Amino acid sequence: MQFLQLSEELSYFKSKYEITKELERVAISSGYTLFEPEFFESYDQFVSMNQRVKTQSLVKLLDSDGSVLVLRPDITTSVIKRVIPKWQTGNTLRLFYLSTIFSRSQQGSIDERKQFGMENLGTDQQTADVETIGLVLTLLKRFNISFLVEMSNSRFLSSLIQVLGLKVEDEKIFKEILYYKNRDALEQFIQQTNIPNEYQGLIRNILNLQGTLKEIKKRLAIYPLTQTMQDALMELETLTRSIDQSDMDRYINIDLTVLSQYDYYDGLMFKAYVPSVSVPILSGGRYDPLTKNYGRQIPAIGFTMNTSDLIKEVIKSNE
Repeated sequence: MQFLQLSEELSYFKSKYEITKELERVAISSGYTLFEPEFFESYDQFVSMNQRVKTQSLVKLLDSDGSVLVLRPDITTSVIKRVIPKWQTGNTLRLFYLSTIFSRSQQGSIDERKQFGMENLGTDQQTADVETIGLVLTLLKRFNISFLVEMSNSRFLSSLIQVLGLKVEDEKIFKEILYYKNRDALEQFIQQTNIPNEYQGLIRNILNLQGTLKEIKKRLAIYPLTQTMQDALMELETLTRSIDQSDMDRYINIDLTVLSQYDYYDGLMFKAYVPSVSVPILSGGRYDPLTKNYGRQIPAIGFTMNTSDLIKEVIKSNE
């Protein structure tokens, strides 16, 4: 962030300190323990688990033995890599962190992004999902800013992609279209891809599957749904019943096309947006399969928040 005057810079750092401390207070009072993630990941392992991540955005380094490492692009992976090898049956862990992720810009420079995150490991799915969404709402409401949380269940989209029988490359294209909500590209994709007739209507209208769950289920009533799709909708319905109705009406929107650049999410996914930032200020979800990649599958859910964007939004709302 650029400052014209020293007073502006000092004011920003004062706000940064106060907001960071408030995030810590909420985490600690909710039973979460501070965790320090590692800085480096194996390039091959990270890319194999996250095939949609653009490799040119990763900051690569050579280790002394010649192996390729990446400078931490994702903190959740770093946490799980440390925790799972030491996991014992019956454990539950609630961890939070204040750290930095790194990426390479199109100009070749290294970008740093400050992140606050919370991870709930070992708690049963329904309890942890409700707790995590509750924490997201608590944190964002704490700063008196306008925001919207979009929620989905990734199993709906995964099951749809499976029945479509898309090739690996077509699946990547399809997910990219949904990620950027590109309606023109979606129509072109339908015309160029061999999609079964019974699913063409659903694919053509897939970007409209957002709003209240009641509205979405009404739109889906005319389409064939697999049992997995129906189960995903049922899980969302169970979750939304556990959220205060005033919060549902004011802060939450269901969107069945919510996606992440990371492929390890399975189940609940969510993103939070604020008015002055075009990208999500917060994102997360359930990632049980990621833990399996490190030796043991356990219930796992969490989220990360871009603290720089939060600070900017808080300062702007207080002007």
